[in-house]
Amino acid sequence: MKNKRTINWSDLSFRRRLLFVMTISGLVNLLVLSLTGFGYLKHWEAQDTGEKALGIAKFLAQSPAVIVALKTQSPHLITEKIESMRFSINATFIVIGDTNGIRYTHPIAERIGKKMKGGDNSRALQLGQSYVSFAKGSLGNSVRGKTPVFDGNGDVIGVVSVGYLLTSIDDKVEHFLNFLIGMALLVVLANAFFSNFIAKRFQSSILGFEPEEFGRLYVELEVTLSTIKEGVISIDSEGVVRSMNRSACDILELNSEEVLHKKLKDVLPESDLSDILLTHHTQHDVDVILNGHAIVANRKLIRVDDRIVGAVSSFRLKDEITELIKQLSQIREYADLLRSQTHEHRNKLNTISGLIQLGKTEEVLRLIGQETQHYQQLIRFLRETINEPVVAGILLGKSERARELGLIFDIDEGSHLDPLPEHVRAEDVVTVLGNFIDNAFDACISEGSLQQKQKVVSVSISDYGQEIIIEVEDNGCGLPQNVNQQQLMERGVSTKSNKNRGVGLYLVQQIINQYKGQLVMESKNNEGTRMTVFIPKKFPKD
Repeated sequence: MKNKRTINWSDLSFRRRLLFVMTISGLVNLLVLSLTGFGYLKHWEAQDTGEKALGIAKFLAQSPAVIVALKTQSPHLITEKIESMRFSINATFIVIGDTNGIRYTHPIAERIGKKMKGGDNSRALQLGQSYVSFAKGSLGNSVRGKTPVFDGNGDVIGVVSVGYLLTSIDDKVEHFLNFLIGMALLVVLANAFFSNFIAKRFQSSILGFEPEEFGRLYVELEVTLSTIKEGVISIDSEGVVRSMNRSACDILELNSEEVLHKKLKDVLPESDLSDILLTHHTQHDVDVILNGHAIVANRKLIRVDDRIVGAVSSFRLKDEITELIKQLSQIREYADLLRSQTHEHRNKLNTISGLIQLGKTEEVLRLIGQETQHYQQLIRFLRETINEPVVAGILLGKSERARELGLIFDIDEGSHLDPLPEHVRAEDVVTVLGNFIDNAFDACISEGSLQQKQKVVSVSISDYGQEIIIEVEDNGCGLPQNVNQQQLMERGVSTKSNKNRGVGLYLVQQIINQYKGQLVMESKNNEGTRMTVFIPKKFPKD
């Protein structure tokens, strides 16, 4: 026997669930309203019929024929007249009784002369009141209008009771019940239509997801944003902050509870994120100062059905990105050093191997002596003048690279560098020096440089006085006339055609700004370039 699969509520589609809920709620509401309405209508109809019966009873109680019949105890005087009137008003019964409750009239002739039933005559016979009552008589449950009959002296001599069976009242309101059944069917159809329409509009607004899926995606998004190292802030079309992840709070030193659902301009007045809602332009790598922190931000519009509903920005501290670029630059410098040394040593070893095979022992010894003497002199010079090992190492590596390229690499004999001040990082000096030397090499070997003269790259480092001065000069092609010096400092701007260029001088400018130094560029077209950097030994106070 196959196991029947039970259907869970969550297995149903949103449309079916909405149809079910709206139908059940509509039917329950209609049932409650119908029962209360039916009860009220029945009560109102019974009360109205009772008032009608009471009016007829009062009319008959004042009839001289009824008064005479009761005084003379002659029922036959009024029997036919009362029955005729009963038929004309469509009453269930008209009963007239004496002070003892003995019937003088009744729809059933055999019951004339017998005692009235219902037990509701005392107020009329004893207290002389007129009223409407509900009681069960010989004909069944009925609503009755009762009034006393008075003689000429004002004494009660009998009672008139006019009644309608409650079943006849129920028949009158039966059509209302049929109306309610029809309305119930109409409600089911209307709910089916409206629930389907509302479900379509609702699901369209949540991109067709079921509510559970949308909730799960929202939770996943919250968890994902909390694990991203970059800060993320999103705003709606009115500039109100809708979300802010934990990294954004940490970077900007804000509390998300104090920021959410508030205008971004009120929380971060210096932010211009809401401006892209007007410009409709996506922004990449924008330098911004927020809450006293330098950050690099990317911004993009949020569109739903080609309608802009907000914007989102991701950002990181500028120092982190700068540090990453520095590390990449240093790695490239070290790689160039190793490649140059490997290439140069391989050439020398090939030469030595060839000379040994030719039996040229003296030439081998002379070549080894020359190489040894060259390295010893350069190393000795760097050791005596440059007291920062990292800076000395890059100069040694660049000298090898220059020999590989066929360039003269000249280190000024007057160069001198003591251990750097605490606030100046050796890696930053290496970044500045390495970028300047690389650009000089490129300028010397470029197609635009003059070929008839020997290409020379000169380097000078000094720390005499209050500043560290780094100068790199070449006699290459010089700077292009169509690019000004300020543009060269911007990220992505380069005079080279290769991709992924335009980072070196941008990074140098960031380092100079960090130390509040100065950069001087001097160049004449096709006659070389001189790059000079001045870095204060003491960090200047603002």
